[in-house]
Amino acid sequence: MPKRVRMLAEIIGEKCTGCRLCEQVCPTVAITMLARGPGEDGPGKLIAVMQDADCYNAQACLEICPDEAIVMRELEEPFEVGVDMDKVDEDAVQALCERAGYSARRDVCYCTTTTAGEMAAAILAGADSPEKVSLMTGARTGCLELCHQPIIQLLHAAGHTDMVRNPKTGFQWYGRSAFLSEQVRPDGTLPPEILEHFEAFRPQRELEDMARATQPRRR
Repeated sequence: MPKRVRMLAEIIGEKCTGCRLCEQVCPTVAITMLARGPGEDGPGKLIAVMQDADCYNAQACLEICPDEAIVMRELEEPFEVGVDMDKVDEDAVQALCERAGYSARRDVCYCTTTTAGEMAAAILAGADSPEKVSLMTGARTGCLELCHQPIIQLLHAAGHTDMVRNPKTGFQWYGRSAFLSEQVRPDGTLPPEILEHFEAFRPQRELEDMARATQPRRR
């Protein structure tokens, strides 16, 4: 589902100290730092600059700024960002989601109700980093946390396994978590040590549920 952006962040130049915190937490890399010009007044040598077109109202910058140098400005004309699922290869999207262990129709970004299929479509269209997935889908611009692992998992399933962790302009580039489905042996069963260690979670039954969940919806 497209995200409707109603507000943008605005930098208050005379308050900005150039601490870079806002730059580091922006999920769409909408903020860059520039040197202040000659004679330009301000408390720091650097100043944050906002690229309005890439600001999706995540408000992470607003929350982290220690100098109250960022405010949110309501847009006169809100805009939507998202993937047009009517123009994607459904089979390719489904295949990528299955490799990542997700149902294409499953919401994996609960803040923006972005599905795994929408993220997969963005990746197939060229998004090769979490930031680019966010820019194309609007995902990861709410709480900025819960959907990050699905994005990493989908990127890895698409072959993007050489991403640099924690780049300067990135946010929360955690390593990829292990998936239960990756422990399955050729005969479809799980190793005894997995079954014993996670006995309380009934892993074999969980694996069967996951397999059903990744199947495409019947038409």
